[in-house]
Amino acid sequence: MKLHYPLIALLIGLYNLSCQAEPLQIQTTTLQGEKISTLGKVTYLKFWATWCRYCIEEMPHLEQAFKTRSAKLNVVSVNIGLNQSPELVKRFLDKHDYHTATAFDHDGSLSKKFNVIGTPTHILLDEQGQEIYRTALINDELNSALSAYLPKENNHD
Repeated sequence: MKLHYPLIALLIGLYNLSCQAEPLQIQTTTLQGEKISTLGKVTYLKFWATWCRYCIEEMPHLEQAFKTRSAKLNVVSVNIGLNQSPELVKRFLDKHDYHTATAFDHDGSLSKKFNVIGTPTHILLDEQGQEIYRTALINDELNSALSAYLPKENNHD
């Protein structure tokens, strides 16, 4: 009997489409002492490290999104914790006057949960915890996706 690989691939693809991915969420306490939950709000996550040059260059963008966000948007930075400490990250944030809610991924569990393999990684989640957009660096598509949750005067359109 001859196997019909295209038919099998089609059936597997249709099955995967019919299965809803499990919601991704973070429930933790930030370095600033706030309890945060990403479920129920659109959430912009940035995974980063203090030793990552691109991450550092992009921090003003993240801080601006945090300061100008609407009530419909969470903005959360996630320090990946690799060769970092909470104290080092707090000093970095204080030195640059960044106030963005920051989670510290001390054991790598958040990076693993969100399948982050490099920094920076930007992820936008919808209210149900489904991934809307992902990118390594800030780009026009990310800004466009975020624009729905920022006041009009801060949009890049």
